[in-house]
Amino acid sequence: MPSFNGIQDPLFLSAFQKGEEAAFDCLFRTYFSPLTYFAGRFISDRQAAEDIVQDCFVTLWDRRDRLGHISLIKSYLYMSVRNASLKSVEKTKSTINLVPDVAASPNIEAAIIAADTARQLYQLVETLTPALQRIIRLYYLEGKSNREIATDLQLEPDTITRQRLRALVALRKIKISL
Repeated sequence: MPSFNGIQDPLFLSAFQKGEEAAFDCLFRTYFSPLTYFAGRFISDRQAAEDIVQDCFVTLWDRRDRLGHISLIKSYLYMSVRNASLKSVEKTKSTINLVPDVAASPNIEAAIIAADTARQLYQLVETLTPALQRIIRLYYLEGKSNREIATDLQLEPDTITRQRLRALVALRKIKISL
């Protein structure tokens, strides 16, 4: 099974169109998190957002031979997720599921930029050690406090604080070197 150095790899598009699972996996790993974040801009239920994104990936896989450039694939995914999210909101006919700022004035371009920024951030976080990754995800993505994380991981709250700061310093160094 071939591996790719990301979706910019020259062999990626051809492999994806031929149906190679490694290419699909590469695309899925690159865009699943930002697309889920993007869907979350329309609906507040994270599980529903993940389901929508997964369904869009399945549909893309079925239509993979029709898209001739990686930018078309990216655009297709974002538009599919947007349309599916709006259909989901319309189907439930409930304003409770709407995220307030999107309901008032949907700025799709800003949401796509935010999702792409989130994708880049996820890639940076993946460069950290597994322990630091876990602390960053629990603190920033799940919104847990140092005390809650310390309890979950059976560590001292001060240790969590120090490790979180270590992770932030490491991320800043990576960002500066880019």
